[in-house]
Amino acid sequence: MKKITFGTDGWRGVIADDFTFDNVKIVAQAISDYVLETYESPKIIVGYDYRFHSENFAKICAEILSSNGIQVLFSQNPIPTPAVAHAVVKKGASGAIMITASHNPYYYNGIKFIPHYGGPANTQITDKIIKNVERIQKEGLKDINPDKDLIEYFDYKEEYLNDILNLIDKKAFEGKQLKVLVNPMYGCGIGYIDEALRRLGCDVKVINNWRDPLFGGHLPEPNLENMKDLLEIIKTEEFDLGLATDGDADRFGVVNPDGQFISANEVIFMLTDYLINTRGKASSVARTVATTSMIDKIAQKHGMRCIETPVGFKYIAECLMKEDALIGGEESGGLSIKGHVPEKDGILADLLVAEAVAKLEKSPREILDRIESEYGKLYSKRIDVRTTHSKKQEALERIKNFGKDNVAGLRCLEYRTRDGLKVILEDEAWFLVRASGTEDLIRIYAESKDAKTLENILSEVKEYLGL
Repeated sequence: MKKITFGTDGWRGVIADDFTFDNVKIVAQAISDYVLETYESPKIIVGYDYRFHSENFAKICAEILSSNGIQVLFSQNPIPTPAVAHAVVKKGASGAIMITASHNPYYYNGIKFIPHYGGPANTQITDKIIKNVERIQKEGLKDINPDKDLIEYFDYKEEYLNDILNLIDKKAFEGKQLKVLVNPMYGCGIGYIDEALRRLGCDVKVINNWRDPLFGGHLPEPNLENMKDLLEIIKTEEFDLGLATDGDADRFGVVNPDGQFISANEVIFMLTDYLINTRGKASSVARTVATTSMIDKIAQKHGMRCIETPVGFKYIAECLMKEDALIGGEESGGLSIKGHVPEKDGILADLLVAEAVAKLEKSPREILDRIESEYGKLYSKRIDVRTTHSKKQEALERIKNFGKDNVAGLRCLEYRTRDGLKVILEDEAWFLVRASGTEDLIRIYAESKDAKTLENILSEVKEYLGL
C-alpha cells in the first residue's frame, strides 16, 4: 500500500494506482474525524473539478461525511478551488473538501482540505489528518451509512462572481471595451473568468472551454509550453490581452497582445506596484523564497516590509491573515490580496491584470517596462532536473555541505536554509536549490541583473550538484 501524504497543497496520486475509491474513503474518513474533533456541529463544503471521475470521488466524500453526521453542502457543478474557499468563509462552513489535482497531469487526481478560514490547510492540520489516515489504515473503515438528509446541493457561481467583482475597479473599464482572449485550459475557469470579464464590459473570445479530462494533451498549467494555441491566436488577431487559468483556476497565466508570455514573477511584481499605487499601502507584502526580489525593491521604496516564506501558499496565507499583507504571491502562479480569502485565486489575478491594462491604457509589457525603468531589470529562471533517486540523495548531501564562496564570479553573501538552500550573491543575484518531496526531481531557481550571468549561475550550480 502506497503511503498517503499531504504535500504543500493536499494529497495527490495517480488515478487507479494510489488515488482509488478505497483510499479516497480513508482520507474522507480521516478528514471527518478531524472535523468532528475540532468543530461543534460541523458543516463541510464539497467541490470538484473536471478531471476523470472527480464528481464520483466527491460523491464518496459527501457520503462519508454525512455518515458521520456532518452536514454537507455539495456543489451541483464543477467549481474553482478559490470559489470553494470563498464559499467556506461566506457560508460559515467548518471547511471544505475539494477534489482536484490542480495543474498536475491528467492521470492524477487529489484532495485538498480547506479549513474554516478559507485558505490552504497548515501543517498542524494536515499532520492530524495523516495520523487519522494511518490509524484507519490499521483499524479499517467502519460501515458507511450515508444520511441523504444531511447533503444539500448548491450553486455558488453567482455569489462568487459578485463578490470578486467588488474587488475590481469597475470604473477602470468604462469606455475601454478591452478585447481579451481567454484560455481556461479545459478547467474550472470555464464560465467564470470569461463571464466576469464580460460583466466588466470586455469583448471576450474563449478557447478550450469544454470538458476534456485529457486537457488537450497538455498539462493544465498556464505556462509558455502549455499555451501555444493561445499564443498563436493572439499573434494573428487583434487582442489587448491574453489570460488563462489552470485546472482548478487557482493559478493564472498572462500573455501580451504581441504573443509574449508574461511570467508569474512579472505579474506579481506588476500587481504589487499597481495595488500600492491604486489601493494604498499596507504594512507588508509577502512572497515565497523562490519568488523574485523585485517585490522587495518595490516594497522597500514604499516603506513596506517584504516577508519571505517557504514554498507553499499556506505560508503566504498566514501573512495575508496575520501580517496585514497587501498582496502575497509565489512564482508558480499563485496570488491573493488583502480583503480576499487567503487562497490563491487565478481568476482574481487575471481580473486585476485586466484592470491594470484598462486603467493605465498600456499593455502588460509596457507596464513592466515602466517599472523596470524605475527599479532596474531582474532576470529570473527555474530549471527542473529529473534524476535518479541515488543522484537526488547525492545532490541533497552536496546542498547540506555547500561550501563555495563564489558562484559565477559573484561572492556568496548569505546562506538561507529555511526551505532548501538559498544563497544570496552580490550584485542583487541569488539562487535556490530545492528537492521535490514526491519525485526524483531537483529544482534550481536563480535571479540576476544580467541574463548571461543568470545562465552561468544555473549552469555552475547544476554542475556542482552533479546533475
